[in-house]
Amino acid sequence: MMDIALIFPSAIRIMIPLFLAALGIVLAARCGITHMSMEGAVLGSAFVATWADYVWNDPWLGMLGGIFFGVIYSLFLAFLIVQCRGNHVVAGLGMNFVSTGFTIVLMNSIFGGKGASPSVEKLPSFELGIFGHQSVVIFITVLATVLVIFLLRRTNFGLRINAVGENTSAADSLGIRVDRLKYIVMMLSGVLAGIAGTEISIGQMGFFAEAMTASMGFLAFSAVVFGGYSPIGTILTTFFIAFLDALQMRLQVFTSIPSEFLLTIPYVVTIVALAVATSSKKPSMLGKIYERDKAS
Repeated sequence: MMDIALIFPSAIRIMIPLFLAALGIVLAARCGITHMSMEGAVLGSAFVATWADYVWNDPWLGMLGGIFFGVIYSLFLAFLIVQCRGNHVVAGLGMNFVSTGFTIVLMNSIFGGKGASPSVEKLPSFELGIFGHQSVVIFITVLATVLVIFLLRRTNFGLRINAVGENTSAADSLGIRVDRLKYIVMMLSGVLAGIAGTEISIGQMGFFAEAMTASMGFLAFSAVVFGGYSPIGTILTTFFIAFLDALQMRLQVFTSIPSEFLLTIPYVVTIVALAVATSSKKPSMLGKIYERDKAS
């Protein structure tokens, strides 16, 4: 008989990197950037974190490596969008392909092309009662959530972010340095992506495998849309998606339903949810190319 209580810790483990990625997308969206490349950011960060851990035999240095990649990756995406005035979706999807190819090539050259890296030392983990066995990243996630909510709601910087996302031209006319703000926000988004990738590879698995993110970045984007582009709404939607994923894994053990069908459950539900979701809470300038000369 399937014990529903056992699903909760698994759902939390799935939710943590998914939510961190989604939180990075929320930050980007609030300043008007459609972050379609979170999949590549998390995947690349997972690889670099594993590689750094493998080289220095220190998971904390691995986390720093993952964060470093997430920041550089996000800054380059910001360059394509802010400086080059590139289409947000096209630039983001293109970056995903770059990251996928990058990890495959380096896997072949560093680890011999076996599809997975050797095992590395994992981040510290703890037994947390009803939350089950979780890595230290769960505490980092709680802290990051509090900081992002405080940033967006209680600081002048957060007000500037929201102003740029709602009316970039008006924010620019008030003296807000729009381009610089977008770069800073994308750096913060990259930090969250780096931690998410680190959690997947050396927080939970202890190795890197090709395509191990399994479209997590796209699920995170869907969760943000359905969550109304807010941190609180995103917490609820990411947990819902994570719970469905944990449930389908348990159902594979206790039922005779084909696993291929069960694996589609989180994705099908996400697509249906997006189909009925409204965009009333979407930042007005989300995904739009802003050119100061034309605005002035």
